[in-house]
Amino acid sequence: MRLRRGRERSVLEGHPWLFSGAIESADGPPDAALARVEDAGGRPLGVGFWSPRSQIRVRFLAHGEGAAIDRAFFAARLAEAAALRRAVVPAGTTGYRMVNAEGDGLPGWTVDRYGDALVSQVTVAGLAALAGEAYAALAASCPGVTIREANRLPARRAEGLPREDRTILPEVLGEPPAEAGFLESGLAFTAELASGQKTGFYLDQRENRRLVERLAGGRSVLDLFAHSGAFGLYAARGGAGRIVHVESAPRLIERGLRGYEANGLAADRAVWVKANVFEDLRERSDRFDLVVCDPPPLVRQRADLDAGARAYKDLNRLALGRLAPGGLLLTFSCSGAMDGKLFRQVLFAAAVEAGVRVSLLQPLAAAPDHPVSIRHPQGEYLKGWLASVSGPLI
Repeated sequence: MRLRRGRERSVLEGHPWLFSGAIESADGPPDAALARVEDAGGRPLGVGFWSPRSQIRVRFLAHGEGAAIDRAFFAARLAEAAALRRAVVPAGTTGYRMVNAEGDGLPGWTVDRYGDALVSQVTVAGLAALAGEAYAALAASCPGVTIREANRLPARRAEGLPREDRTILPEVLGEPPAEAGFLESGLAFTAELASGQKTGFYLDQRENRRLVERLAGGRSVLDLFAHSGAFGLYAARGGAGRIVHVESAPRLIERGLRGYEANGLAADRAVWVKANVFEDLRERSDRFDLVVCDPPPLVRQRADLDAGARAYKDLNRLALGRLAPGGLLLTFSCSGAMDGKLFRQVLFAAAVEAGVRVSLLQPLAAAPDHPVSIRHPQGEYLKGWLASVSGPLI
């Protein structure tokens, strides 16, 4: 690939993406796995995965002179990623993110570990073409595991890749297990391998769940969009009094009840409400000392940003209305199209409409096993705040 004159700056600064508008010319087979990129004068700038159907045509793996992208390359990047996890994943934890795409120098690839089960997601065409080498390196780094590739992703459709899940290891194909058990900070959980969201569990919220545990002692807790109740389990272990989970999916409520049992907690420690969260908040009149608001992405693409921002504002207005004076709110957005600045503005508008005084106490983000490259701010999708409500607006 030869760039247009003057379009090399972001590449020289280390950004991992090259958009189609920066490319002057291309020479090579359209189904190539890799692209070698030069500036307008022919100086080599790097090599990366080639995506002929995407506006992001190249996702860089190495900058400067061309590097060999082979099994040894993947093994070296996986070893770096493993060293980071040894440093940041807490004791008593066997479920964590092993590979976080650009954050680990492996764009288009995420791998989550649930005990002895790995769930992989490949979202770029170039990596899919080299998947044999990548998976050989992954299997060598984690002997004895099963590897499941979860492919029902919109990004794969955009890249022209098949969207059927498949088993990588063991090589003798069979029906994969529906769930995999793992530990997180000593608590037992299960991940939905067959039909779950993301790769089966929200591993990115681990440190925020640990924060809830520290804050929950003696407090009443409302867990909105509860999924399988992980925030509530941490709250229960932290000594919470009353815990109410609101979740619309019956299968997740059933998993949540099993989660309490698996961790030796009586099922009556928590109340489960099957409801749409917006409707529940509008009808609910009781108040809580701690509210966790962790919705699915309300903004799927930039075209939906205005409508999504209004939805986040309404949601947080309703959540603030359910907090007792002196109560605490943990609120999140996992919408990549909504940046941290806009989310803070949304919270301001929600507080004004709720008529309460709100103080922002601590910014919240994904756990450190979800690293974000400083050269790739687009990878910072999860943002949130710990906030306090001190009473009516004066």
